Amino acid sequence: MPPQPRRVLLAGFIALSAAISGCTPASSTAASAPVHKRGTVQAARDGSSGVRVMQIVAHPDDDLYFMNPELQQSIDANDQLVSVYVTSGEAQGFNKIPGHKPPKPNVADYAGARRQGLRQAYAFMATGDTKAPWTRQVTTLPDGTAIEVDALSQHPGIRLVFLGVSQHSPSHGRTPGLDLRRLWEAPRAVTRTLVGTGSPVRASHEVTRAGLIDALVHLMESYRPTLVRTMDPDPDMQVRDAKHRAHHDQRGYSDHPDHTAAALFTYAALDRYRAPHAVTAFRGYYNERWPQGLPAQIIRGKANVLNAYGGSPKGCDNEFGGCGDYDVGRDRSYGTGWLQRTSLRYPTAAPQLQPGADGRLTAFAVLGGQAAMWQETEPGGGRWTAPKLLAGQGLLPGLTSSRTRDGRWQLFAERVVSLGAGAKDNRREIVTTEQTRPGGPFRAWVSLGAPDRDPEHGRRVGGPVVTRGADGTTWLFVRNWAKGVSVRSQRADGTWTNWADLGGSEVQEGLSAVTDAKGLVHVFGAGHHTVRHWVQRNPGGPFVLAPTGLPAPADPPTALARPDGSLLLAFRAAGTARLVLRTLPAGGGVWRAERVDLDSRGYGALALHSIPGGVLLAARNNDGGTSLATLGTGRAPQWSTVPGAVVGAASLATDSANRPVLAQLAPDATLHTHAIPEGHPVEQEDRQRGESVDQAASR
Repeated sequence: MPPQPRRVLLAGFIALSAAISGCTPASSTAASAPVHKRGTVQAARDGSSGVRVMQIVAHPDDDLYFMNPELQQSIDANDQLVSVYVTSGEAQGFNKIPGHKPPKPNVADYAGARRQGLRQAYAFMATGDTKAPWTRQVTTLPDGTAIEVDALSQHPGIRLVFLGVSQHSPSHGRTPGLDLRRLWEAPRAVTRTLVGTGSPVRASHEVTRAGLIDALVHLMESYRPTLVRTMDPDPDMQVRDAKHRAHHDQRGYSDHPDHTAAALFTYAALDRYRAPHAVTAFRGYYNERWPQGLPAQIIRGKANVLNAYGGSPKGCDNEFGGCGDYDVGRDRSYGTGWLQRTSLRYPTAAPQLQPGADGRLTAFAVLGGQAAMWQETEPGGGRWTAPKLLAGQGLLPGLTSSRTRDGRWQLFAERVVSLGAGAKDNRREIVTTEQTRPGGPFRAWVSLGAPDRDPEHGRRVGGPVVTRGADGTTWLFVRNWAKGVSVRSQRADGTWTNWADLGGSEVQEGLSAVTDAKGLVHVFGAGHHTVRHWVQRNPGGPFVLAPTGLPAPADPPTALARPDGSLLLAFRAAGTARLVLRTLPAGGGVWRAERVDLDSRGYGALALHSIPGGVLLAARNNDGGTSLATLGTGRAPQWSTVPGAVVGAASLATDSANRPVLAQLAPDATLHTHAIPEGHPVEQEDRQRGESVDQAASR
């Protein structure tokens, strides 16, 4: 029997702003904060949802800035959660207190204070009380390295793992100091761990590139995560000007070099981790260069958690070198530009759900770096097979699928070719595979290369999107290194054209491509100030960049080609995340505003699907579940909710019984589907779930 739906509440995450007193003797629970859901779970049942999440980041606070609200949602859902911090984050050792003279540097104290700040933040997210007790102990890795592992005492399903790699090892003579990026790029380099003040770890240990990868593999095999979160391994080139400071960016790209290196170490470890799992990668400093993308209440919640992390020196006994990262608290996180967005590296990654030639719904997604395929056991039956894993490794989230004219499945994905230390050995490419016949086996993956041959540029390629022209031509689009759009097409005889740049630049990752009723192909992307729109003037012809006059989206736009020849475009408004709908009439012309009086919910890409008499829209909501609304019926749309957390985005299709079906990749690495009844009151509906890979293997 499939499990009952789990409602993922955001209890307490939208607490009112309060000054968090860190380690002070007085209670640090915000007076107006509601009871947090995790706080009501008994210790014996803590972390028993069946979901196991591992987060791997470079520094204390990376998860709080860049992964929330998904971190909070995992805590509220009673997931097992293990957050791994690769470096000590000691920087130069300055724990700045706003309004005071700069302190003397002390790297051990600052490392210890940041760890204490994390304990305060996680305790606050789980219980509402930053002073909830922790159990702190030493764990020894297989190579003898001692690391600190902290468990929230009454909620042992929440653990913080501190590997303690020195963020900036000192230089010696002509030998430069090592940071995480240099450790990745120099396989023979050796750095050391830093012992933070108050840590139960008492001795420093040597760290090598291979040893760090081994450590991450060991942690994965020990905790068996079903979902791994990390940072962006391939950050964008970004503009730097008076408004957009360089900050701690690495040369040429918008993110801290430690963020990128931590992600690369994570992916190197994932290459050896064989349990079924999903992966999400989060953008870092990218956030400050694109419009605000979260509803105000989520932003407020993120700030409250960072206030808890920042703590206060008032009344602090300095057992851990400090009671938080003082310069972050008191709402100072608002000034970074990182708080107002949560950006996935592959924002449109979702199960690819379509009916097959035999009428059965078929879904594709990436599990453990492989393409996974689920099918209904019978058309419209609502029950699903276990996932079939296709041959081939190294796929990144964002796989897309399409059916050929003769009913064969064709898949496209971005693949990691190599994760070497040097630029020439750190490569990505677009790949494709297809069935030999309808219902038959898949061929080996074939490389389609990347628009940019320079490996340093080519690894910045985006996930593929595909549409088919009226003549059967396959049109493949990706975002390129320059943040424009590149295209390849496959002719009817199976041959491919070369990559071509469509012109234009500065679009977010996450494209949408459709073919209209006249056979014209349209591509959309989110620019800084407007929606970018590339379109053919004649079927099969060249593309032109057509001005839209539309406002800037917060997240990638989603297009739907309607039977009457018009196009519907949906996106979230910059600054508010409210839903924006625009229609382009058949034959072109001026985009027409569609009035939609729906409150803003969540963030990320939307899903659109034509149904009789209207359009069904699916949106990630504030709780991490999915909200649905039916548009274009002549009645005011209303939200309804499908509970249960989503990895990436959701997708929609119609089954052979003419019912809309919602598909989600869940954080337990299984496919969840819901048949949506008319009016979609789905809060109490059981969900059908395909078997996991583990379940299939155990039969």
